Amino acid sequence: MADPAMLLGALPDGLASLDPTARTIVTAARTCFTERGFSNTTMQDIADTAGVGVATVYRRFRHKRNLVRLTIMDESLRLSTLVSEVAGRAGSPEEGIAEVFAAFVHEASAPKLLTRSIRESPAAGELSAYLTDEHLIAMTRGYIATWLRRWQERGELAADLDTEIVGEMIGRLIISLIKTPESVIPIYNPNEARDFARRYLVPLALRAPARTPG
Repeated sequence: MADPAMLLGALPDGLASLDPTARTIVTAARTCFTERGFSNTTMQDIADTAGVGVATVYRRFRHKRNLVRLTIMDESLRLSTLVSEVAGRAGSPEEGIAEVFAAFVHEASAPKLLTRSIRESPAAGELSAYLTDEHLIAMTRGYIATWLRRWQERGELAADLDTEIVGEMIGRLIISLIKTPESVIPIYNPNEARDFARRYLVPLALRAPARTPG
């Protein structure tokens, strides 16, 4: 099974390039941006949360904007780990897809949200650039496809299902909803999200491909 940390570590200039102190600072920055908002967070706040001196934070990152992309990666790792746990408990592909989407919805509707904090700040461009990066799209596609292949190997999905295509379709939808959450898709109600997933996302994996005429 794909390890979320390994996948995120493969992104250019990702978390894997950090030493333990820098990694602690990034996680502290994620916490501060989420709780206080990007604009209201100071480098001193980050240092206090990380348990290091503020000079250390400045020496490693110089400015809090330089932490934005890494904090989003850190949040991605947290969510990917959560999704792995949810998918691992699922008894079927139908349940897995519905529960994973509902878990995403639950996180997206949290009162305090890192992506919302950054989206509403001067650093919004960093979030947009991260979410449209081809490496993130490839990573998300591969991660979802890994779970689809697991169910496929157990005979629960068709052998001819293109897991990469379905993985990218679901992944791009989730990335789009993170980038622009205002939508008619019900992302703020877990029960409605499950119904949406069962009605529109599950058929992507379970419906047999249409035959080409002739």
